Amino acid sequence: MKLRLALVGILAVTGLMWADEIDDSYSSLKDAVMNKDSAAVMKLAPSVAKLGAELAAKPQPSDASQVDYWKQRSEFGKEVSTYAEYALASTAVSDPAHTVELVDSLLDVNPKSQYLSVCSQSYLAALGKTGKASAGAEKILKGSPQNEDALYTLASANMSRAPGQAQTYANRLVAAMRTKAKPEGVSAEAWEQKKSAYLGQGLYIAGAAAGAASSWKECDTNLRAAIGYIGKDPNMGSVAYFYLGLANYQLGKLTGDRTKMQEGQKFSEQSAAMGGPMQAQAQRNAAVIKQELAAPVVRR
Repeated sequence: MKLRLALVGILAVTGLMWADEIDDSYSSLKDAVMNKDSAAVMKLAPSVAKLGAELAAKPQPSDASQVDYWKQRSEFGKEVSTYAEYALASTAVSDPAHTVELVDSLLDVNPKSQYLSVCSQSYLAALGKTGKASAGAEKILKGSPQNEDALYTLASANMSRAPGQAQTYANRLVAAMRTKAKPEGVSAEAWEQKKSAYLGQGLYIAGAAAGAASSWKECDTNLRAAIGYIGKDPNMGSVAYFYLGLANYQLGKLTGDRTKMQEGQKFSEQSAAMGGPMQAQAQRNAAVIKQELAAPVVRR
């Protein structure tokens, strides 16, 4: 009996010491975040996340009198782990000098963290300065395949070098933005702005890439949808209307639909009127289509 009581006493003391460790570490991490101490956050957050996960994973005790306390501590463990992720993400945004290190730590702690949406844009921008944004985007997508910042980074990066890949990433971006709920920590207004911007970019890239590959129907569908988002931008708008002109002209030629060809002329003229990088070619296309439409129709 004495041995059993002694063992219970040792376990109780051990448990209290363990509880003190997580409580103290959690408190220190909160202080580090408040004091904007990036070094301390990077040091503390991974261990705090681990302690929280271990606490949350503790099995339910067989003693019914301890179950309520176990539930409380289990929930506390989950809260602690979540806060550790938040600490890394929020500090990454507020400290540009250490953004990459902090987000890399977050990806190590939890590659599926809900807080990646808060810091991924800053992370990829920082990596972009060293030409490593695509590698960072691919790293993010391994755990968070719907991360909009990573999808946009890879879609835009592949526009000139690999249009097929650009189109794939752009289609994934559009699908994600149409279904994804507002992430925690992002205001409703900011999310709507980002959603509109990325929908426009995704549709634009998918449509332009399809145009470059002569996939005219997909080009037409995506760019018509993109115009509502990016139509007033002189650069993107010029390119979008240029490819819409080509797509509708080609679709009209294939089906003998002169109305489609007329739309091709109209879109080409809109592209030319906007200036931008496609102005000269759009003017030539519009003139060629106009001349072709003016020619007598040969009946067979």
